Amino acid sequence: MLSLYKLKNKLIFVFLAILLSSCSVISEELSCNFSEIDCYRFNYSSIDNFKDSVTEHASQWSLQDPSSALSSLTISKELSINSSKDSELLIETNPEDIYVLAKYITENQKPREWLFVAEQAFLRSWNNLNR
Repeated sequence: MLSLYKLKNKLIFVFLAILLSSCSVISEELSCNFSEIDCYRFNYSSIDNFKDSVTEHASQWSLQDPSSALSSLTISKELSINSSKDSELLIETNPEDIYVLAKYITENQKPREWLFVAEQAFLRSWNNLNR
């Protein structure tokens, strides 16, 4: 009888642990630590690789042709970004700065989530994403 009680307690503990871990995945914080989002969808190793990766992404997801957005990219610019909101606002107002922003975030070891948010703004700038 005592072992049945212990088994019941262990099962309850395991159930609660699973429940708590699933709640942490469904948090409001954007995180590149989970596979639900692709924080590495574009290649920023060179401007040409970036353009190719954006074009490939657009084709894969049946988005509009990104040629016009890619034709006016900024290659160098002084930036100072302090949050994901700053990066999103920058790209909403200047989508041509996405490549420079990616370099800034990488070189200054800023969170990759900041770039993901900016990429979303970049995609919206040339493609209607009202799905």
